[in-house]
This record gives sequence, structure tokens and C-alpha cells, in this order.
Amino acid sequence: MWYMNEEKELMLNVVKDFVDQEVRPVAMEVEKTSEFPKKLFKRAGELGFLGITISEEFGGLGKDHTTNCLIMEEIAKSLPVLCVAMGAHTLLAGGLLNMLGTPEQKRKYLAPAATGEIILACGSTEAAGGANHIEHTTKAVLDGDQWVINGGKVLISNIGVADVYVILAVTSEKMDPITREGMSAFIVPANTQGLEIGKHEHKLGWHGSATGSISFKNLRIPKENLLGPLGGCMRALFVSATDEFVSCGPVGLGMAEAAYDMAYKYSMERTQRGQSMYDRLQVTRHKLVKMYGEIESLRALVYHTAALKDSGQLPLKLGRMLKIKGAQVSEYVAGEAIQLFGGVGTIVDTGVERFWRDAKVLAIGGASVEALTDDIATITKMNMSKY
Repeated sequence: MWYMNEEKELMLNVVKDFVDQEVRPVAMEVEKTSEFPKKLFKRAGELGFLGITISEEFGGLGKDHTTNCLIMEEIAKSLPVLCVAMGAHTLLAGGLLNMLGTPEQKRKYLAPAATGEIILACGSTEAAGGANHIEHTTKAVLDGDQWVINGGKVLISNIGVADVYVILAVTSEKMDPITREGMSAFIVPANTQGLEIGKHEHKLGWHGSATGSISFKNLRIPKENLLGPLGGCMRALFVSATDEFVSCGPVGLGMAEAAYDMAYKYSMERTQRGQSMYDRLQVTRHKLVKMYGEIESLRALVYHTAALKDSGQLPLKLGRMLKIKGAQVSEYVAGEAIQLFGGVGTIVDTGVERFWRDAKVLAIGGASVEALTDDIATITKMNMSKY
């Protein structure tokens, strides 16, 4: 592949060994129990996978976005939910810390996050909607040398397992509807009095993602826990969210590849009237060809977009398109894989239907494909980005 080199091949071999030896053997157990894969998460940190794009100064490897995509793609072939946890940790919460944090804040929180010593979560979504910040009600008020936070967040990843939460709260009487000035970010350690953790939601997919609600009741944190400028965190969130959208491309790609491989193998082994399904039925061959075509189209988009990121550009439109196409391609390929398996494909122990369920959640979680489609239209009209 054009985007590979010797250094990336070495990293890919490391992640393949990790998946083969540690992830794949327990993937179905995580799927059935919905238990957060904390041991695997910590191991990913030890191997450097949580700090790929973080500078070496703050505990990371200082590598590029292409390398991060390779890692996400490979892990998603066996346990997509681990990628979900990594994205919330590294790209959302970690991204805000990386962009907005002071050197002291980065040394205290970002450096141990890059190595997996602590787990991060980002609390940005409210019942009013993830992107509808104008109607968000979580507020922070300065009282002497402390911030007092009241409100709540919903559908947050890594709740209950996170050691530190990066929380968004309104800090002005009126938020600017265009710039979103008036929203601030705060660092909230998990043991802070007034932080209440809700139950883990049992979802269609993403089993083990530790998703749920958190609330703040007169929660007090030191004044210095403000992250970035007062009222000015939204630009950084725009970038960190784009990075997470980009990561959804390789996650969708990995899921689609796994489902395709399972369907291809089954179609070659399943015999009817003395022939494999592949040889006997044209419809089987044509389904697999169409699945392959969608996978390779997504692969091209993933690594083209990653290359743009690595060149210093911020691909606002393509980043959002990756979230859309990652979800759509993985859902399509996994759905066709189930169809090729027939009744067997609906059995949980077969292991193929979970990719369809995870793909369906990918189409909604973090930002729906419909909302992102409209984002792309808006960015295009405003001429904000060529990409």
C-alpha cells in the first residue's frame, strides 16, 4: 500500500500480535458480558497505542494519523468497542487536553493518559443534543477560587471506568449562536464530591463501551481546573471531534473487512449439491464482489484523509464523510455477510451479526450520519475547507 513504510509495518506487526494473542481470544466474552475491556485498554496503553499522535514530551510516541488509523483498523477487526473507548480517551478528552492544556495540566493528566495509567472520558453531550450547545444546561459558576458545576451529560463513553473527566459547561449568561463562545472545558477527577455516575446502558451494539449518564450536584473543583480560555473551548472541540470522526473510518473499515472475510470463508466451505456456495451461486459471488468494492473505496478515503491530516491540513468535510462512510459501509457489508450466512448468521455465537449491530451504533453514536451530512453541506456553503 502506498501509505506504508518500514516503520509503519513494524507498528502494524505489533498491533497484529496484540490482536491475535490478547484481543481476539476474549472478544466474544466482552460481547456477551458487556464488561469494559479494562485489561486490554491498559495493555494498549503499555504498547503505545493510546499516545500515537501525542508528543514524546507528554508520554506519547509522536507518530502520525496514518499510523493511528492502521491501529484502529486492525483492532476493529476483532473488538470495535475497544476502539470506541480509545477514541473517547485519546481523541476527544485527550485531544482537548492536548490543545487547551497548560504544560502543567498536560504533565499531570495527558502524560499518564498516553500510557494508559489513567483513563479519560469527555462529557459533552446533553439531552438537548450533542451539537445543540445553545440549549445545554450544565453550568459552571466561579465562587471564590473554585468552580461550582451543576447539570448533567448523557450517552458518555468510559463512565465509571474513567479516572478523569473533561467536562463542557456554560460559563456565560448568553452563548454566541455562531461562535459558541461562552462554553468552557473543565478537568474533573472521578473522585470529586458531587460527581454522580449513572448506570451503564445496555445497547444494541458497542457492548462493553461503558456508556451512560453523569451528573453534577454542586460539584466543586479548583479554579485552575479550567481547561483553556474561559468561554473558548469550542474551536478545540471542533478539531477533536473531527479527529474522532476520522477514526470512525478505519473502525468501520476493520469491521467491514472482518465481516467480509467471515462471509467469504463460509461461502467457500458451505456446500450445496456437491458445490460450495461460491461456485454454485452467482448471487453469492456478486454479493462478495460488491462488498469488496465498498471496502476498497472506504480504504482509499481513510488513508487519503489521514495523509491530509499528516500534511497539516484539517479535513473538515472528509473527516465527517469518514464517519458517514465508515458506518454505512460496515453496516452494508455486515448485513450482506449475515445474508450469506443465512439463518446461521443470526446466531450470536457465529460472531458475524455483532459487526452489523456495532455498525448501526456507529451510524448514530458521537454524531449521526444525518447531522454530519448537513455539517458537510454547511461547511461547503461557508467555504470553510476545500476538504
